[in-house]
Amino acid sequence: MRLGEVYEYTVGSQRARIVIVSATRYNPGRATFAVVLGGDVTPPPVAVLVPTTDADPARGTIDASRLRPVDPSAVRARLGRLAPETLRQLDRALRTYFDLL
Repeated sequence: MRLGEVYEYTVGSQRARIVIVSATRYNPGRATFAVVLGGDVTPPPVAVLVPTTDADPARGTIDASRLRPVDPSAVRARLGRLAPETLRQLDRALRTYFDLL
């Protein structure tokens, strides 16, 4: 798993799309992900949301405030990697969320 990759993720009967947000050197042992909210889901009013584009493997909004550790047994298909501009926006959102600006 590498920073910026998007995967299908299943926990019980719940399926989601996730993006890896932790540095590649820490993955897969300590990987962390953010949830990609579906395009049909109204995003919550949070300042750290990143919309995906047609160039990304999943349409929707990445919620950088909902970070979770990866359970390797829940990872399913790799869908692709975020476009460079989306990854830059996600970096800014994470810096905002952790007040690292």
